[in-house]
Amino acid sequence: MRDTLYIRLRDTAPDAPTAHALVSAEPIASSLTRASAIVRELPLSEVVALGAGRKVVVFVPGADVRLTTVSVPAKQPAKVLQAAPFVLEDQFAEDVDTLHFAIGSRLASGVFPIAVVARSHIEDWLAPFAAANVRVAALVPETLALPWELEGPWSVLPEDGQMIVRSGAYAGFSCVPDDFEWLLELAENGTPASLRVLVARNDSRDYTVLKRPLELVPGFDHPLEALIRFWKPAQSIDLLQGAYSQRDDINRYWRPWKLAAQLAAAALVLGIGINIVESARLKREVAALQEANELTFRRLFPRETKIINLEAQVEQQVRALRGSGSRDGLFELMQSASSGLTENPGLTLKNIQFRDGALFLDLSGTDLQVLERLRAWFNGHREAKLDVESADSNESGVQIRLKLTPGAA
Repeated sequence: MRDTLYIRLRDTAPDAPTAHALVSAEPIASSLTRASAIVRELPLSEVVALGAGRKVVVFVPGADVRLTTVSVPAKQPAKVLQAAPFVLEDQFAEDVDTLHFAIGSRLASGVFPIAVVARSHIEDWLAPFAAANVRVAALVPETLALPWELEGPWSVLPEDGQMIVRSGAYAGFSCVPDDFEWLLELAENGTPASLRVLVARNDSRDYTVLKRPLELVPGFDHPLEALIRFWKPAQSIDLLQGAYSQRDDINRYWRPWKLAAQLAAAALVLGIGINIVESARLKREVAALQEANELTFRRLFPRETKIINLEAQVEQQVRALRGSGSRDGLFELMQSASSGLTENPGLTLKNIQFRDGALFLDLSGTDLQVLERLRAWFNGHREAKLDVESADSNESGVQIRLKLTPGAA
């Protein structure tokens, strides 16, 4: 058995101070061993070198990883993961080709948890280890390393400059301390949550001011201690999937034969016939594109359960949308959104979608105060109802997702 090196990766510069802990692989209870982990800090280059010959688990910033769920007819994780970018693309302002999707275990409700992160982040995190020829066993969002149990309290890990919250089996957020209570209220959606606060030994803050059922779990000198103690792999998502999977170590053995294998494969392809291969490839691409289009159509128009002629059905839905003339149509909601954003400047529109009679807006800004003004404005203009689906705050600003539905007016 190998010892385990736990790393909390915050900065990928070689000289960046990096928290880490070595945990023995002795056959005593692993929870006891992990609970007694001693955290130290060294330059990242020295910490990476410690990983040689050891199992390496890396915790990465939860603020850089978006947690969501996906529901598709497929039950096999590989097929679900293949469909996820098409199903979720409307939730992101970025091109989904620049994003990496990782999947967790299927939930009792039938949906699959999904973690989404920019490919550039994954590559930056892995680069120091690849350069040192050190294999990473798991890359884990720190949000999903906090404790969680069904119907249990939400877990909060406070530290200087940041609050990390796990609000569900595969849900949570992180923010600067000044925005914590505001984002907590948004996440609670009107029902105050019980909180479990993981308190460092030198933390003297009074958490009773939160006025919620409270459980304090003391005894940590460093946040990494809490992540190591409470992380349960079965309740988290390892980001090292798909193109970033590092489980197939056989690559290192056959790499010297790669050129010979490529030449042999090329000869085989030429022997079979280039035209046949190209034809098969095109057929697969057309079939995959058709499947993706049908999946998107079903998501946009769930009442259309049977697809006979996709192009004709899309045109029919578009004509119905344009000709409805009803108050709950796209144009009325867009007018309300435009008026609200004009009257309350400070937010930048990044993306907009209309589906199932609702308008979804992805916005960015510098602080959450303008969101509060926008909510107050819609409360006084009842042509449309405003719901805040998510609001994430960090040092670079805020990212907000809003939902507009027809109001009572």
